[in-house]
Amino acid sequence: MPKADNKQARVDPVYEADDLHQNIIAWNVIDETEPENEVVVSQHESRKDAMQAAEAFEQREN
Repeated sequence: MPKADNKQARVDPVYEADDLHQNIIAWNVIDETEPENEVVVSQHESRKDAMQAAEAFEQREN
């Protein structure tokens, strides 16, 4: 029987906006294991680092 509590994460950009532009300034890793209680678990300067952190987060035991 599979675990009911498998962790799931997503990566979202963090924007800094001015009148004409939206610049990505960081990347958040968000724990969406419980969709009604999403939590930012880390922030990274590059998307690559954030993706690696999200994968590591999903692999961690509770």
